[in-house]
Amino acid sequence: MHTFFKTIVGRAHTTWAKSALLTPLIGLLMLVVSAVPVRAQTFTFTAVLTSGQEPPPNTNNSPAFGVAFVTFNTDTGELCFSISYEETQLTSRETNAHFHAPAPPGMNADVIVQLPTPGAPKNGCVTPDLTEDQRGDLFQGLWYINIHTANNPGGEIRGQVLPQSAPVF
Repeated sequence: MHTFFKTIVGRAHTTWAKSALLTPLIGLLMLVVSAVPVRAQTFTFTAVLTSGQEPPPNTNNSPAFGVAFVTFNTDTGELCFSISYEETQLTSRETNAHFHAPAPPGMNADVIVQLPTPGAPKNGCVTPDLTEDQRGDLFQGLWYINIHTANNPGGEIRGQVLPQSAPVF
């Protein structure tokens, strides 16, 4: 009986010793896995800004044009933008610039995000407090960028912000 007891205790001690050696390794592995950052969902949008996109009555014959690259991170709500246009082609000095929504082409909407003014390029990131509807409007192409000038206070050049890919909800 004594030999049987020694065998059982010996096996238990060996199993416990292996577990004791593996516990720190398993803990370290769990820490490393939990420290790996989750990839954020960032989506890209583009816009071409022209005077022809200003809604009627469009008496604006500005030769100015621009391009915008926009990203939106669905996890953080961060909206980043890079907007360029030829300032010298505007009919007068820039007075304001915004993202507006919701509106399809040819319609006006409220300001959603104020852009830095005056001047091009406009580069930056903001984290506006957007509603779920406003986020949805962005992915449906219902946001636009408008550059306002002294001669064209309603907007001189405008571009619809169009998604390059859409999230799956």
